[in-house]
Amino acid sequence: MNKKFRIILDIVMTCLFIILMGYYVTDNEVHEILGTITFVLFIIHHILNIKWYKGIFKGKHSFQRTFHIILNLLLFVAMLGMMVSGIMISANVFAFLDIPTTMFGRRLHMISTSWGFVLMAIHVGLHITSLMNKLNTKMKNSTFEYVYYFVLAILVGLGIYSFINLKVWEDMFLLNDFKFFDYEQSPILFYLKYLLVLIAIALVIYVIFSIIRKVKNKNIKVKEEK
Repeated sequence: MNKKFRIILDIVMTCLFIILMGYYVTDNEVHEILGTITFVLFIIHHILNIKWYKGIFKGKHSFQRTFHIILNLLLFVAMLGMMVSGIMISANVFAFLDIPTTMFGRRLHMISTSWGFVLMAIHVGLHITSLMNKLNTKMKNSTFEYVYYFVLAILVGLGIYSFINLKVWEDMFLLNDFKFFDYEQSPILFYLKYLLVLIAIALVIYVIFSIIRKVKNKNIKVKEEK
């Protein structure tokens, strides 16, 4: 039950994160409420995984484990940056704190949100190994094998295009002081683009670490044969 709950929690958080990227779609109050809910779920997520933090310095640290630790810590920092900056520029939920909105708060929110989204996508990529391995096994040598790989390639290509079209990197490196939205664009298309970015990053990370595991296993076999 705990594992299923955590999976559902992660899915809900991911969906909320994508919705939050469309600030212009929801009004400000809804955006702040959903942002606060997302942060609360994030805290619950970390409480449920407290054992992972206790074991950070225990055992051997392979490249993949070290990468995972650094990624999680960076994602945690990004989420804190999102919440702190969100409170700083809040006009509804935390308006009672009477904190004056500053350009620093807006910039912190932009950079922490954009990096948080990318880091979350990488995080997803590290956790879809089991699912992707099952799909690969099922599709291998099947009638739809090449169609399956073609669809994956298309998804990655569309994700890269969406990343460029949404100008995510501009937010990540603060190339603009404000986030500009295409208000004539369909909200569904906007969210679809962010979903494609997430899928593309996750698939690329999955492929990279799959190759690393294969090389590692091959080297182990070579050593054992010697």
